[in-house]
Amino acid sequence: MDIFRLVSVGLIGAIACLLLKKTDGQYAAVVAVATGVVILIICIKSLSSVLVSLQSIVDRTGIDDKLFSTLLKIVGIGYLTEYACGLCDDIEAGGISKKIALGGKIAIFLSALPIVNALIDAVAGLV
Repeated sequence: MDIFRLVSVGLIGAIACLLLKKTDGQYAAVVAVATGVVILIICIKSLSSVLVSLQSIVDRTGIDDKLFSTLLKIVGIGYLTEYACGLCDDIEAGGISKKIALGGKIAIFLSALPIVNALIDAVAGLV
């Protein structure tokens, strides 16, 4: 990941938000969201190599692909929820941020059920 590009975009967006907040707060919120989207795109582009590495680890260890995809889904839900909450906080919508966080926690809990079932099956198989 090109951290310099990421930091540059973030700093430019933050400075633009500060300048616009003094004149027109509505545009500052738009700039904050747009900056966040650009940063997200930069981060997503760098994740493809990580996913390839993780898949090779899964192939070597023999972990069930369903469990691995569930773990990736849980991590993705966590990151996406945190990102959305941050955007809501940027535009001063704290109440919505808290509701998104709750929804993300529930989604993670529901997504983790297959992992819990696999763990219980593994323990039962040892007994």
